[in-house]
Formats: sequence, structure tokens, C-alpha cells
Amino acid sequence: MSRPEKDEWRKQHIRAAATRCFIRRGFAATRLLDIAAEAGLSKGGVYFHYRAKEALFEDILDSQAQAIQRRWSVEPLADQPADETLRQLVEAHMKTIEEDPDETRINHLLVSMAPQDATFRNRLQETFGMVRNLYADVIRRGIEEGIFVRRNADELARCVLALVHGLAAQAAGDQDGHLTVRPETAADMVVSMVRNQRAAASVTRSRATVSASHAL
Repeated sequence: MSRPEKDEWRKQHIRAAATRCFIRRGFAATRLLDIAAEAGLSKGGVYFHYRAKEALFEDILDSQAQAIQRRWSVEPLADQPADETLRQLVEAHMKTIEEDPDETRINHLLVSMAPQDATFRNRLQETFGMVRNLYADVIRRGIEEGIFVRRNADELARCVLALVHGLAAQAAGDQDGHLTVRPETAADMVVSMVRNQRAAASVTRSRATVSASHAL
């Protein structure tokens, strides 16, 4: 392993330890000494890479933002109905929340810090905006297809995120980060929330007719 690779491995190790400390103690109560103890390093070992806990927290947020960017910078499938695309997006979102509870808990810590610091508010808006825009694009297509209720797509996307984040908040309070409802159930709830029931029934009948004709 080269020196740069060793440095990056060490920084990842420190970030993981710091994440646990921030979640357990909160940002204000966490010291570099606490992080060093959690990481099994001397304070100097942490200080070599991070001179202040603020810089370390920023690095954690940067790493998290990059992961979110990779996860959500996708083109929603256009060759299937918008309601199926939305259902799959929400289900994947909920599974991610359960599979990586520490990321969810850091997000909730960021929410609690945002009112006092513009930097954290901007971070939060950047993260929320990335996911909200993806949902809004799918909802907008569903409105055009006549499947979803004719409302403002951005507002509907905010409502979808409110439901997802509310369930995430409950999961953050669970010791193991377990969701209170299954991802599939949450996805069905979201689709029901934005669906134009009368138009959707007509579309469902049309799909059934097409499927039956193909089967002949």
C-alpha cells in the first residue's frame, strides 16, 4: 500500500470513529480526544490529519454527499409507467436508510445543527434538493401520463420526502436502525398519496387489456 493509500485508509478509519462519536455524544460534546480513543489512536494521530473536529465533520459530510451523489445521480427509467418508477425509487430509498443507519443518524444530527449555522443549512438543502429533484421529475412525468394527481410536482416531491424522512427519523431512534414499516409498504403509501385514483383506474384497465391481448 502506497503512502497516499495509507493516509486515505487512516482518514476513513478516523471518519468512521468520529461518526460514531458524533452520533453518540453530539457534535458540541465530542472532542478530538474522544475521537482518538474511539479510533484507537493518539490525539496526535488524529491531529496529523484533522486539526479540528469541524474539519473532520466537514470531511464526513463531503464523503456522505459524494455517496448520495453517486446513488441518486441516475436517470429514472422512462420505459415503464411513472408509478412503477416512483415505487422502485422509494423502496430503494427506504432500504438504504435501513442498510446504513449511521448515515441516517448523521443526517438527523445535521438537521438539528442547521438552524444555528448557515453552512449546515446549505449542506442540508443541497442533500435534500438532489433527492427532491429526482422525485419531482418522476412525479412530473406521472402527471403528464395522467397517473398522478394534477398538482405542483415540486410540492408533491416535498410531501414524499416528508413521509420518507419521518420514517427515517423513527428508524434513527431504533438501536439497530430498523424501519417501523417495510420499504415496500412505504413505497405503496407514497404512490397512493400522489395517484390520481380515477385516471389510474383507467390506466390499470388499459394495461390489463394490453397484457391480455399479448397473451392471446
